[in-house]
Amino acid sequence: MNSPSLLSLRNTLSISIMIQNQDFHPTKALHPCPTCIDCPLFLNWQGTRNRGWCGAFNKLARTYHPRTNSCELAIKEYQDKNPVEVAVTLCSHELDIDEDGVASPKEERVISFIVEEVTRKAVTEAFEAHQSQFPGFYISDYRRCYPDAEF
Repeated sequence: MNSPSLLSLRNTLSISIMIQNQDFHPTKALHPCPTCIDCPLFLNWQGTRNRGWCGAFNKLARTYHPRTNSCELAIKEYQDKNPVEVAVTLCSHELDIDEDGVASPKEERVISFIVEEVTRKAVTEAFEAHQSQFPGFYISDYRRCYPDAEF
């Protein structure tokens, strides 16, 4: 049989446990880590088994494998040795309206330059150095150049 002192002790303990649980707040949200699919050296086979070829270590890898420090070092070494050439499509701010009322840029130009990585930020920063040569133009599109590609 429960004595009054044991019953009050049990109630006190359960209240203190509840208070401790109420004060719990996670310190920060979880973020997904970079995986092989995000690696510039990874060749995705687009199959149903999520596999591809790891160009850094010359072996089979899964798209969902987390990138390790060794991967990051291999990527950095690759990027230092192989700068990336991008083709940038520039469009003029002036518009030309055709007979159907569709507006399109009056002039388009395609230029290319070297960047460290193919991202909007890197392309924009590289274009800023040449922007004085192309007044009235903005970046419409950009893509990686493949010099050995056959069309």
